[in-house]
Amino acid sequence: MDYIIGIDGGGTKTEAVAYTLEGEELSRSNTGFSNILINKKQAMENIITSIEQCSSKLPKSMENKECKAIYLGMAGAESEDSSTFITDTLINRYKVKVKVVNDAVIALAALLKGEDGILTISGTGSISYGVNQGKAKRAGGWGHLLGDEGSGYFIAIEALKLMTLEEDLELKKSNLSRVLLKEMGIENRKEVISFVYGSTKGQIAALVPAIVKCAEKGEESAIEILKRSGRDLADTTLRVYKSLGFKESVTVGIKGSILTKVPIVKSEFEKALKENIRSVAIVDKEVSPTLGAYYLALKTLI
Repeated sequence: MDYIIGIDGGGTKTEAVAYTLEGEELSRSNTGFSNILINKKQAMENIITSIEQCSSKLPKSMENKECKAIYLGMAGAESEDSSTFITDTLINRYKVKVKVVNDAVIALAALLKGEDGILTISGTGSISYGVNQGKAKRAGGWGHLLGDEGSGYFIAIEALKLMTLEEDLELKKSNLSRVLLKEMGIENRKEVISFVYGSTKGQIAALVPAIVKCAEKGEESAIEILKRSGRDLADTTLRVYKSLGFKESVTVGIKGSILTKVPIVKSEFEKALKENIRSVAIVDKEVSPTLGAYYLALKTLI
């Protein structure tokens, strides 16, 4: 009974799960970010650590069994250099089949069980990916410098921009600004520059819970940022919907803490979709994307 290792990697964390060829989970591990575009060396170290930890936790009954494939869904995998680097590094180290795809590909396979539809993810970053009658299309996922609208990073940066605007206009600190300053552990709004340019995407996105709390207390600026995030994610989803030629109905899976855990974002997202699509079924389930990596890896072995 050999096994497959499926990996889901993003800008904040990396999850690796070992599955038997029949789909039974054997072991799992979690490490730090694995988006090569953030820090190539550290990301690769985190990927390898996740594999090593996952392998070390295998049941004793698997000691003499062989890993047949490592299938990775990675944020930042659109870059050919990144994908090639990860693939070559792992093949040289483990001597097994290795495949690297975008993290949305494995998440869609896991959530919709291989059926046609669209998956929109919003965590640290954001992307929408869909499949219809054998044709695949993605939108978004360009990274924090070119896009990632509606993501945790986007929300945090939009809130920080409001803080800089208050500084420029010599306005009184808003409650949102005071909360963010406390979260960042700084007192002077001008120090926000050091925080932003000296922090990872994940550290910046970690400000989102504080922004959500302000919104829940009725702060209009925080509410509007979250609503805009939902609308932006819907716009990205609609680009995929139109490109793939869905006919008036579609199943849309959602994943990522921003879309699934922030009610204001989720509500605005669903509202915008239903204004543009006649019939939308939203699928929101807690399914590990690594299961999608397992499904896709299994196909390469058959």
